[in-house]
Amino acid sequence: MEKKIEQLENRISFKDRYLFNLQDDILSSLKLMYFDSLTLEEISEERGKKYMLEHSEDLNFLSLSHNPVTVKPTPRSKINDKKNENDISDSESNKDFIKYNEKRKERNLEPISEEDFEKIMDQLSLSGSETEPSEDETGGILDNKDSKSEDITKDHVNTKTSNIVPEGQDSSISFLNTRSPFVLLKSADLPDDFCYGLYKTTVNALSPKADPLGVLKQWNKPENKSKLADKMSALFMIGGGHFAGAIISHKPIETKGNKGTQQELELQSVSLLQHKTYHRYTTRRKQGGSQSTMDNSKGKAKSAGSTLRRYNEQELTKDVRDLLSQWKPLLDRCENIFIKASGATSHKTLIGYSDAPIATGDPRIKAFPFTTKRPTTSEIKRAWCELTHLHIMKKPAADTKTREKLLKLQRSLENSKQTNSNHSVNTVEETENEKYTNELISLLKKSKAPALINYVKKKKLSPNFQFEPSSKYFKTPTMLHYASANGFSHMCLILLKNLKADPTIKNAAERTAFELANQKQTEYNFQIARNDLGESYCNWEDAGVPQPMTKEQVDGILKETLDNEEQEKEALMEQGLKEAKEKIKEDKLKRFGQPKYLNGGLSNVVTEEMNLNSLTPEQKIKVMREQRARAAEARMKKLAK
Repeated sequence: MEKKIEQLENRISFKDRYLFNLQDDILSSLKLMYFDSLTLEEISEERGKKYMLEHSEDLNFLSLSHNPVTVKPTPRSKINDKKNENDISDSESNKDFIKYNEKRKERNLEPISEEDFEKIMDQLSLSGSETEPSEDETGGILDNKDSKSEDITKDHVNTKTSNIVPEGQDSSISFLNTRSPFVLLKSADLPDDFCYGLYKTTVNALSPKADPLGVLKQWNKPENKSKLADKMSALFMIGGGHFAGAIISHKPIETKGNKGTQQELELQSVSLLQHKTYHRYTTRRKQGGSQSTMDNSKGKAKSAGSTLRRYNEQELTKDVRDLLSQWKPLLDRCENIFIKASGATSHKTLIGYSDAPIATGDPRIKAFPFTTKRPTTSEIKRAWCELTHLHIMKKPAADTKTREKLLKLQRSLENSKQTNSNHSVNTVEETENEKYTNELISLLKKSKAPALINYVKKKKLSPNFQFEPSSKYFKTPTMLHYASANGFSHMCLILLKNLKADPTIKNAAERTAFELANQKQTEYNFQIARNDLGESYCNWEDAGVPQPMTKEQVDGILKETLDNEEQEKEALMEQGLKEAKEKIKEDKLKRFGQPKYLNGGLSNVVTEEMNLNSLTPEQKIKVMREQRARAAEARMKKLAK
């Protein structure tokens, strides 16, 4: 792809793509491209113009998504206060409200009351703008608190940004919807899948009302081309102790006969009327941030380095402002002033100070819509070439996945609405007894005995209340059945002793609550209840409950059972340990065999080698020398015989 673009750039020279002196064939072939904001799908020029004409009210105050301008609505209360102070009539005070309803009427929407309008205004005044750019993003050159933005909101309540879809529309169509800082133009000189791009800031295409193609045609009129030598623009970059500035003539230098690549010749063609750079040590290496920023955040440092950086900041500010004063006659003639200032301090160095040649609200001020390197003269040249030439690029691919997702989401929403409507029609309203059932079961599950007792008494329910629907609770029709079947042993005792539940009631399978018990503790609690309540309480034999037992007896049985379980566990552990030892012994015998001892047992004889191990190295040498001597004597005696 890059190779193809390079071939096209070599075929169409940078001179022919210079915005202030476009080749006639290229200019006449340019057509503005329109895109869908959601899918980035290319829309025909006819349809795009028609859409923008029909939705001019909605798109009137759209801003660029990559460089939004903050618009903060003025609170309604403040507007009313100002009007009261100036004795404005009631008809004028309702101007916004009337205009808002007129717009709603144009969109076939019902008008709203004045109270609702007041609420909308209050919400807008509290929320402000969600797309407010930080100072670092814009280089601090856009004064978003300008009074003009407040005046705009007084006349237009329904202010929108370019990344917000107009009311009642799935998406918007505009030449701004490129998801990039470029306006795209197609041309017959390029292949079908390629197009030209020029920066929106260069041609002031900051709103749908702009006409970038008309601006290009205006610049390239013969009378304007003949005056290129008199036109100029200013570029300034400052940050990190580095400053670069230049006044550049719109008439390029002729590079015919010069050597170099297309990029090199393009840089050589830049006509610098004035240029200057300053480089001072104001930022600690690898730390980032100016010394003044560090002083404001962590207090004023007293090191030699901080003092030097602080001094250099002051000198850099003085040098830059002196330079701007010298260039003031040229700055007054500039058509554009591009500024890259990182941080508030750098911004104030160039704009907004007393007697500044560049005023804060100057409409000529623009930001660089791309990343720049360290401020140098060569970087200024590169930025100017980037801003003032048509760029050959690949046409953006349509985002079909987004469209598919939206369609899928829309279908799912429709299906869910239909399902909910059918469900609401077919669902029978929950009865009061079912509500009681759900609440009682919830309390049983949480084992909240006091809450259960209070609820039963408050609602005046029977302790043998039958759960509903009966088809669902045929196995556990009462609270006692439910608690017994689910192992809530403590709740069984509470139901029997406190609420006096009947244990003889049987379910659909002719089983009592005791017979549903699945834990021994639950059965014991039934026996404890029989002992505490007495034989006269009910027919315990019909309930299936065995002989009564006291709590102490149950505790004794449980303790004995627990002790037996512990003993069994210990016995199992000992047995397992014994088996493990035997297995280890067997494995050892298989691996190494039966051990063999001297004299049929473990030898108590201490060998000479064992004795040597206890000696020092010198003693060992002496003993071994004696051993060798005795061995030699023994051999000599043997030979003598």
